Amino acid sequence: MSAIRKALVVLGAALLAACAAPQMTPELVSQLAYESLGPEMQMGDQMLTVWVPAAPKPADGTAPLSPEATVALAAASSPMVTDLAQVMARGSREPLNLAVGGPDSALTAQVLIRALRVVPVEVPYLRIAFIGQRADLPGLAAAAQQRRATLHFEPAPK
Repeated sequence: MSAIRKALVVLGAALLAACAAPQMTPELVSQLAYESLGPEMQMGDQMLTVWVPAAPKPADGTAPLSPEATVALAAASSPMVTDLAQVMARGSREPLNLAVGGPDSALTAQVLIRALRVVPVEVPYLRIAFIGQRADLPGLAAAAQQRRATLHFEPAPK
């Protein structure tokens, strides 16, 4: 009986731990971003959620890369950069609220940085809620400031 009880206690603790830390999802990104941007939004303002998926796993037989190199390669080859830059450019003439997150905070930040660099104009009406890790914020904050975008930060669940 005590072995069964111990197993149930261990199983219960594992379930509680899994429930305590919510998984990063597009829905959670939207929710956290709305908590950050919502008080400043005007009636009729919309918020677009941008989900940056994790980098694909390397092909079999490929030499493994460092995490930094994997992020850099994935961001450099991401088709999202150009599309995101086109959407961000709307922030030069109309209010635009973006909720941006993904399972890999470093990759999400790098995709955002690259997209901001591609935007050809200042975007003073662009407000970005970055849902990620604080360590990925400095480079993103500098890129947003260069384009006059407003950046909000909300920590992602770990």
